[in-house]
Amino acid sequence: MSYAKTPHFVRFCGAILLLVGVPGLLCSQSATYFAAEDEAFFGPYQDGWQTGDQGGSGFGPWKLVAPTYSQGEDRYAGFFLAEANKEADLSEAARQSKAFGIFANGIGFEETVAFRSIDEPLGEDDTFSFYLEFDGFGSKFDSDSPELSSVGLALREGSRAEGIEDMGRGRIWAIAAVEGLSTYQVLDADPRFNTRIFIDPQGIKVSVILGAQGTYDLRIETLGNGRVHEFPKRKFFPVKNPIQSFALFNRNGGVNNLYAGGFQIARPAIF
Repeated sequence: MSYAKTPHFVRFCGAILLLVGVPGLLCSQSATYFAAEDEAFFGPYQDGWQTGDQGGSGFGPWKLVAPTYSQGEDRYAGFFLAEANKEADLSEAARQSKAFGIFANGIGFEETVAFRSIDEPLGEDDTFSFYLEFDGFGSKFDSDSPELSSVGLALREGSRAEGIEDMGRGRIWAIAAVEGLSTYQVLDADPRFNTRIFIDPQGIKVSVILGAQGTYDLRIETLGNGRVHEFPKRKFFPVKNPIQSFALFNRNGGVNNLYAGGFQIARPAIF
């Protein structure tokens, strides 16, 4: 199912008018279409989630990066298509009962990154939205790495995706759950901004609305209670290039998986 290049809605004289191929309608108010979207329940993922998969529209193929460990080493990292009726820690972030799942646990510091490019880089007035769910940190084994663990999603100015180390290169923004902290953290022009929103085991919906001159508005809906939190006029980490990709990361999340889905880019329509 794709909405690329098709008007989604338009605000006109204080009303919302649904548009389904209506020709010749002019409006100076806001109108948007889905320039990109993808869901874990789309057709290309019926056989699982692998590097090269490209569901939906407006995004490049996935590049899934994880170390390979020896059998019996008690170190595990990877990706899977999660189903709500099979995963006890997957709840409201599932879309039609499915989500993208990332795991990283073991006796060392295990980490995984799922990279994805954006066909047309994000610009002013674009909205990038997605769902995240994570139940919190906990060790699956008696021993674990003392390094600081984190899970989340990062927006990047480049699209290079050769290895895990590329996740931090060109990072403009990130939202993360960080071990030892009970609230979601944002990394942007500030090294770390505490949203003071407690990590919701039911998941969150995140919307990043781009503004002018490196600013953005942040909207986080906690799915457990439906509450919406607004953070206007924040600033991205300063870089020279626009946002061209994103990366899902699980850096030693432990016993619980990171789940994501509902990726969408809403873009102003031009009439």
